[in-house]
Amino acid sequence: MTRIIDVKDYGGEANSIKDHSPIVYSMLQEIKQIKDDIIISFPEGIYHFYPDHAPKRAFHTSNTDTIRHPVKTVCFLIEELENVTIEGNGSMFIFHGDVMGLGIFHSKNIHIQNLSWDYEVSTLSELMVQSTGEEQELFYADYYLEEYIPYEVSENGQSFYWLSEKSPYSKEYYWKEEGSKNDMVIVGFDEVSGVKRRFAVNEGPFANTRLKIEELSKGKIRIYYDQALPSAIAPNRVFEFCKVIDRNTAGALIWESENICLSNVTIHYLHGFGFLVQMSGDVSFESAQFIPNTAMGKHGSSFADSIHVSGAKGKITINDCTFEHPHDDPINIHGTFTRVQKIIDEKSLEVIYAHPQQAGFPQYHIGDKVVFFNRATMGDEFEEEYEVTNVVHPGKDGNDLQTMQVTVNKKLPFERVKNEDNEFLYVMENVTYTPEVVITNNKFAHVPTRGILCTTRQKVLIENNNFQNITMSTIFISNDSNDWYESGPVRDMTIRGNTFRVTPVDDWNYRKPAIYIHPIALGEKNSPVPIHKNITIENNIFYMHHEYVVSAENVENLIIQNNKIVNMRSNKLDKENKKNVFFEFDTCKNVVISNNTYQRLQQVYARMKRMHESDLMIVEDLTMVLDSNVLVDR
Repeated sequence: MTRIIDVKDYGGEANSIKDHSPIVYSMLQEIKQIKDDIIISFPEGIYHFYPDHAPKRAFHTSNTDTIRHPVKTVCFLIEELENVTIEGNGSMFIFHGDVMGLGIFHSKNIHIQNLSWDYEVSTLSELMVQSTGEEQELFYADYYLEEYIPYEVSENGQSFYWLSEKSPYSKEYYWKEEGSKNDMVIVGFDEVSGVKRRFAVNEGPFANTRLKIEELSKGKIRIYYDQALPSAIAPNRVFEFCKVIDRNTAGALIWESENICLSNVTIHYLHGFGFLVQMSGDVSFESAQFIPNTAMGKHGSSFADSIHVSGAKGKITINDCTFEHPHDDPINIHGTFTRVQKIIDEKSLEVIYAHPQQAGFPQYHIGDKVVFFNRATMGDEFEEEYEVTNVVHPGKDGNDLQTMQVTVNKKLPFERVKNEDNEFLYVMENVTYTPEVVITNNKFAHVPTRGILCTTRQKVLIENNNFQNITMSTIFISNDSNDWYESGPVRDMTIRGNTFRVTPVDDWNYRKPAIYIHPIALGEKNSPVPIHKNITIENNIFYMHHEYVVSAENVENLIIQNNKIVNMRSNKLDKENKKNVFFEFDTCKNVVISNNTYQRLQQVYARMKRMHESDLMIVEDLTMVLDSNVLVDR
């Protein structure tokens, strides 16, 4: 039996100024007593959610500055519930402040459908270059700000401040940030080319060469510069500013929950670290749109990633979704390596979250299966699985927020934890929380970073997706035991039927092959052995304006077949690719390139190193040449 509950019965009112954070929280607490399946219906309209009286919880989130921000405010909190559908009926939810909009914690069988959400004032701030000029030997640029953006210019003209909306309770701003927000980089977007990319702070509007700031009229400011305009300033370029150095929360979080589905949902903005799925299982996004609210003139849809999965089991499904204008990666799916710090006894050890933005949340549970890796090789030296029999979580029993003790059911496979250079040698991964992944029928555009990052040992299908204006690599497969510690050796991945458009970005020094397989071992040194296995790239279309179709390191059993590759380069080869090199392999085994078709090409080069020629099999009608200048036979 299904019971329908109207939010109006709990005091909700569409298109009103009411604060629905306490209304929804009270309602969701009360329905915990109901045993039937429940549909909570929001009559079509606009609903506001403020942080002032929203629930607050002390917990920790992956890939954020959670140590500095342990208490999170959650405007729409679904907690310890089962079999609940949130029916939006086409409504719009407006979140206020720099908060987590949606939280689904310790819940099962939750469905969110038929609604949109946005933030009243995005924490990703924007301005557009209208024009540039010179006045009395000073250079200046005029900038336009959309009507919804509050701001102020200091009386002395030296500072510019981005402002949030004011709280209806305290009448104070929720946040106030200056200029470039003390960040390391800024992002610029060009409407004509569709390119969205990062710039250094001093290439942008608030460069340290600025002399003064004037407000010409409401929504229009002029900034004067010494000597010359900052190099990134160009008419009609939109700049985005985000305090990425301080990720205080995630915009939405699914945590320790199962069977969660979002369908027909439009997410115009995600504060913090985007939509985070953490230590959960069987999560799906169906017909979800991660797109900016263009009706308000916005160009950014997230503070960082769109969907970020850190530890999951079951299946992650992302189907028929659109990802446009994120500030970071649209999709990143990975596990977490914890670094082995100390052996306690023959079955027990101490491990840590090694990256400063990993902390606080349980990574292991009794009964979970774990495996170990040598950081120097990242190979399958320790393929044997171990079962967790006891664990002391971060922050418990005297642990700090990054330290935990784990006991397993068998003797540990090593007796020391450091090498002769005093570097920690091993990492441990929870393989119970490694999901099957299906990413199908999605559109990606105007991305300043990578398109899809995915590392998991379970089956992965990336099929029928369309990619354009991806500034870095379109698909990036890593497995990192040195920097971010984002884990996952690939064991069965198919990349099929996708359309890639790989276009150059001016003055851009980062590599951006369409498919880039680049694991990161200890010290970022080359591993001598395969790390990923069984990757098939087939029936895709690649429009290559520059760069490589595939650049692969440390892969065994790599098949590249039946793809269509269109050379979009000018007759004059670009400077970073003197020959028509479309494939690059390093320390790979059993690579097969077969039955691909090539347009506007007479000869194709494959480049390889640290391999035998016998490791590469080529079955093509078109001549493929191994670049002997870089061939190194081990």
